[in-house]
Amino acid sequence: MESLPKSLLYMTSQISNFTRNIIKVNSLNQTTLSSNGVSQIRLALPVNAVLNMKSLAMHGVVTTSNNGTPGVDHVLIPKGGIGALLDRVTWSAGGVSLDNGPVPYHVIYAIKENLEKGHQKSQSDDRVLQQSEIQGKGEYAVGQGQKKKLVQNNFLGFTECHPTYLDMSLLPECFCTIQVASASVCPLEPAEGTLGDKATNAGSPQFSINDIFFTVEVCQIGSGMYDALTQRLLQERGSIDVPYPQYQVFSQTGQDFGSTSIRGSISCMSLDRMYVVARNNASALDETSGVGGWALSQAPIRCENPIGNCFQQQSVNFAAYDLGNWQFTLNNAPMPMYRADPVDAFNFAVCAEDRSYSKDRGCQVSSQKEWLNNKWCATQRLCLDNDPTRLSGTNLSSINAQIVFTGAKKSAEDGLPTPALPGAGGIQLMLVTQQTSVLRIGQSRACAVVA
Repeated sequence: MESLPKSLLYMTSQISNFTRNIIKVNSLNQTTLSSNGVSQIRLALPVNAVLNMKSLAMHGVVTTSNNGTPGVDHVLIPKGGIGALLDRVTWSAGGVSLDNGPVPYHVIYAIKENLEKGHQKSQSDDRVLQQSEIQGKGEYAVGQGQKKKLVQNNFLGFTECHPTYLDMSLLPECFCTIQVASASVCPLEPAEGTLGDKATNAGSPQFSINDIFFTVEVCQIGSGMYDALTQRLLQERGSIDVPYPQYQVFSQTGQDFGSTSIRGSISCMSLDRMYVVARNNASALDETSGVGGWALSQAPIRCENPIGNCFQQQSVNFAAYDLGNWQFTLNNAPMPMYRADPVDAFNFAVCAEDRSYSKDRGCQVSSQKEWLNNKWCATQRLCLDNDPTRLSGTNLSSINAQIVFTGAKKSAEDGLPTPALPGAGGIQLMLVTQQTSVLRIGQSRACAVVA
């Protein structure tokens, strides 16, 4: 602000009677979600108010449990807290769907957390509010489970819109629908053992989120300047554009990187990023798979050479396995222009977040072993920069673009410290795309989504 001319600062200083407060918003249907009961909750945002969309937070008491039989494994709250328990988060406005509801939400959430969030926030804010680390059965223990009050305050999708302060009086009523995942996302700890030991008697794990309510920050500008500017803008342009990110997920299973490739088809105005991760295919198993499946998918993984968090649930453990080199193609155009190796992928992730020349930023990856064994991700940024107000990504609005990711197996002499291939089930590749959509707002609360 100091770089702006004083004449302009004088005009902005005339905004008087500005107040902000936090209000409580109750859901429309129930206050409890569970893996073996009601799995969906619906929220309506306040109307005729200016909301700080990034401040939207979901509060709840997370309780994990087992069937109560002596000797069964203890069910733990997963890393990521409430965000790790969600399978789908969708938005709509006046009957217009604002996104496609990508599934599974917790995988997209984990990818973004690994690559974009630094350790400082993870070890302070998130450690208090969002369970940024898996804690053993002795912490917050309730029988053969855990109980903890958590707050989810970083939703993906429409809440990442710009402007962040959104005047809801211009929009029809906005609704958010949240659906929880199965209990297979919860890690287990043996009754006779320590955290990280193989699960031995899974029992019937389950979780619930109780006493749910939401909060959001409301702003009021009493001088009338904001209303006058908004109406003038609508009169001159005919509409107001609100850009926000959307996500799409494609998946493919196979035995190894040499036998498995993944492709997706997408049409959008601005394709900003492409991600590919690989996880143990057994991570996709649920409670219908039997004890063997539970034991394989629920034993928490010990991260390699980490700083901070030592464990994470297998459902979001992404590894390079037997990958030797990889490459994207977008409508037959190779990206990058050469066959990159698994370590190169981290450099691309660093460049994608504009961290190449920064000396005080980082992410959740703290060693090469941790990258290759626990948080590997192939990524390509296609937009000009990270300014969300610019639709500078690849324009695919007039065509149905084909995205293909291919990998090749490494040779014996590569020597990368990658984990062994999983047994039955092989690996599951997941392609995640991030694109920018625009909510176009017109007169009389009319709105439409520009893909």
